[in-house]
Amino acid sequence: MKKKIITFVAIVAVSMILPACSNMHMTGGVGLNFHGGPYGMSVSPSINVGMYGGGIRW
Repeated sequence: MKKKIITFVAIVAVSMILPACSNMHMTGGVGLNFHGGPYGMSVSPSINVGMYGGGIRW
């Protein structure tokens, strides 16, 4: 079981370190969303992670 976990972590680490080998683009973003409603303004955090496995994006 321990060997499977280590293998899985190694595969994930390699895919994060070498995204160009698989032509994968990874993006991320952090921000705040402001919403207005009947009870006034509210703020909520936003965390976005995206992966794109196609060709070059322009």
